[in-house]
Amino acid sequence: MARFRADHLGVARHLFETYRPQPLEIICYHCQQSAEKAIKAVIVAHGAQGGMPKLHDLSFLLNQIKNMVEIDEKYYDYADELTPYGVTVRYPSELGLEERHAKAALEHAGELLDWAKKNGETEDS
Repeated sequence: MARFRADHLGVARHLFETYRPQPLEIICYHCQQSAEKAIKAVIVAHGAQGGMPKLHDLSFLLNQIKNMVEIDEKYYDYADELTPYGVTVRYPSELGLEERHAKAALEHAGELLDWAKKNGETEDS
């Protein structure tokens, strides 16, 4: 079974709770990375055909396993919210993030991690 560590989410939570001013782009980036690695671990665990997609679009990644595991529609919503944080945050001032965005990203990445734990073997940090 595929394994991954939840380090990115741990880093995001640490930054959110301790750094001032909050580095919102970095927090959201780590949330996206956490969700991406979690979904990819499920893809590996279920032996999706065609190898690992080298993409960061979380909805696309979920679609790779939609016939193998149950995926609640809310996870697609989370994926659509988190996906831009994987690339767009690399370009200054593209997102106009506020604390509420980081809170939602932390919550949604956490829920995707929980989903991944139920659908593939993962490793907590």
